[in-house]
Amino acid sequence: MSKSTNGYMPATWKLSFATVDKAAAEEALEAFGATIWATDVDNQATRFEVYFETEPDLTGLVLPADAIADLAPLPDMDWVSESQKGLPPVIVPPFYLHGSHDAPRGGGWLNTEMQAGNAFGSGHHGTTQGCLALLAAHMKTHHPRHIADIGCGSGVLAIAAAKAGVRHILASDNDPIAVAMSTANMRLNGVTPSIYCFTAEGMAHRAYHARRFDLILANILATPLCHLAGDFKHHLRPHGRVIVSGILNEQACRVMARYRAHDLTVERKIVIGAWTSLCFKR
Repeated sequence: MSKSTNGYMPATWKLSFATVDKAAAEEALEAFGATIWATDVDNQATRFEVYFETEPDLTGLVLPADAIADLAPLPDMDWVSESQKGLPPVIVPPFYLHGSHDAPRGGGWLNTEMQAGNAFGSGHHGTTQGCLALLAAHMKTHHPRHIADIGCGSGVLAIAAAKAGVRHILASDNDPIAVAMSTANMRLNGVTPSIYCFTAEGMAHRAYHARRFDLILANILATPLCHLAGDFKHHLRPHGRVIVSGILNEQACRVMARYRAHDLTVERKIVIGAWTSLCFKR
């Protein structure tokens, strides 16, 4: 369920393009085993930078019609760190996400340093920011003790929850590389004792068996979110909440209807550009 692919390969080629159809681009790139870096550039478009270890054969690659792709060799450098140096911090009060090139903030900010090397994991995407905003709003009036982060990617949401004081967090992803990246970021931020991170498909893991959560987080995609609605309800405590994202605005009604069928109703909704984030209550 992670939106990332590989982490640290020594890339020698880069494919660049922008498109408003992010989901179609992700699907087209999925089979190429590349490292993908995606950044929202305005309210609609997403810019992709796709890195390959060797010169790729893109014969079978079908990108969205609006994508004008550029494929070029890369100079010998630490390309991941270079690509992230120009990114500004992500500010979703009280959360402050920054790279190693930026200093943390004082004055009560919950600082999270995200190390270079993970696609979709810096917190700059609208889906992550939506989840962080919903988490911040929830934490103003609630004090969840047990949280699950499904499809944790680089660990941003689980780390943010731990920084906010939650001490019992399960974080999982179906991509072992994402789990390794999450684990490294948790260690970097000093929250390892609060989070158990592991590889799992959805909630199909013994760690989730018979567990109930005050809050479930899932920043994945609309289709798996619909499939997981029943599992989320089953593992949610009475009066618990589910925060989800990875939903294109036109997919939001379908997701809300699916969760409504499982007695989960929308409490809050945030739209950032083309993406909708939702908080459901039981």
